[in-house]
Amino acid sequence: MKSAILKHATRLPSAMSLPLMRLNKSAKRIYGNDYWVHRNFLQQMQGGYDASDDLFNSVNRALSVIPYYRQRYGRTRIRSIEQFEETFGFIDKDTILGNYDAFIDPDADLSEYDQGTTGGTSGKPLRLIAPKRRYVIEMATMHSLWGRVGYDFSPRAVIRNHKLGKNRTFEVNPITREVIFDGFRLEADYFEQVYDAIRRLDLRFIHCYPSTAFEFSTFLIERGYDTSFIKAFLSGSENIFDYQVDLIQKRLGIRFFNWYGHSEKLILAGYCAYTNLYHIEPTYGYFELIDEKGLTIREPGKVGEMVGTSFHNPGMVLIRYRTGDFAEYAGDYCPLCKRRVILLKNIKGRWSGDKLFNADGTYITTTALNLHSDLYSVINGMQYLQDRKGEVKILIVKSPQYKDEHEKGLYRHFRQKFKADTQIKIEYVDRLKRLQNGKFVHIISNVKE
Repeated sequence: MKSAILKHATRLPSAMSLPLMRLNKSAKRIYGNDYWVHRNFLQQMQGGYDASDDLFNSVNRALSVIPYYRQRYGRTRIRSIEQFEETFGFIDKDTILGNYDAFIDPDADLSEYDQGTTGGTSGKPLRLIAPKRRYVIEMATMHSLWGRVGYDFSPRAVIRNHKLGKNRTFEVNPITREVIFDGFRLEADYFEQVYDAIRRLDLRFIHCYPSTAFEFSTFLIERGYDTSFIKAFLSGSENIFDYQVDLIQKRLGIRFFNWYGHSEKLILAGYCAYTNLYHIEPTYGYFELIDEKGLTIREPGKVGEMVGTSFHNPGMVLIRYRTGDFAEYAGDYCPLCKRRVILLKNIKGRWSGDKLFNADGTYITTTALNLHSDLYSVINGMQYLQDRKGEVKILIVKSPQYKDEHEKGLYRHFRQKFKADTQIKIEYVDRLKRLQNGKFVHIISNVKE
């Protein structure tokens, strides 16, 4: 019932949805008592949290019920961090792709889980299951992060991967208190409408991709508009760059609050309330940063790969999962907010936010093109090629389940994202292209901005 309400909430006319949104001021009422209990728990744990027991409970249960771990490690019981590191090897996406069924708890009630995929940033997307009630942990933790810059479940603007009709400036979800704008019309004329709406509706927080925050901020500076009512950009899902932070925070004077998360939902981190250092959330999952030899990094300034272990997904526990994302270790204590947590900076994710251009020079980021649908389950790889603006070639490695209707679905998806005059061509290949050093990149482009 709740999912149906959430799905259709944006279909109400603005004359109804805006008053409903203003009346809806209780996150506890929307997300439930478990959400509220976890929010309070997170508040109490702000000083620091020892996640060892959560780790031991998760991995010892996995050793008992998850076939992959039972077969590989037997009936071992983990009682210390040292034993955990000595016992478990690392896994990655390819490990799961080659042993998918063995990672699923055979006694799990799959009706209580959603099935989805990662974004396919390394060719072949990864199938996952996650509890339907994961929003309790997810939203409680995310709202806790956003609370560092004053977010209090107030209405917020969302400019991400939604595409609206040409005559619609925005749509409203009164349940989640979101005013949703078109994330594919990043042009001055539309930004004018966005600005008018967020000012009129007093939307103090803008939830968007970093690249969108930068484009919109550039527009605001060029027009000389008043931005004193905007409290923060809440951004994630792309790499960020110094020039973006400099323009938004120093020139425009708006807080640019970024967070890191990923589809596997093992690691979540957000900026400090006072600095642009990421703070790892220790209650969300177990975090490690490892060097090229697989050893844990604890020295500031060293860069390593981010590794996570599940706390909240008993149906599909991932232990020491290599994310393919990298970061620089910055310490284990923040003197400004007084939290004893792992601090990171310079996170660089797999999903780079690279751009594909329409003929007129406007662009779509690959983040916004992410399918996140069952189309991913019928392809064994995808890659974008662009030699000139307004022309995009999409390489697809088909799975045996791929059919003609899937091609139609892909064309329909991509035509909705790009401008009408952009030429899109799907080409089927046996393998995707790699760089001379053997590395795979999601987009190969010869286009200069």
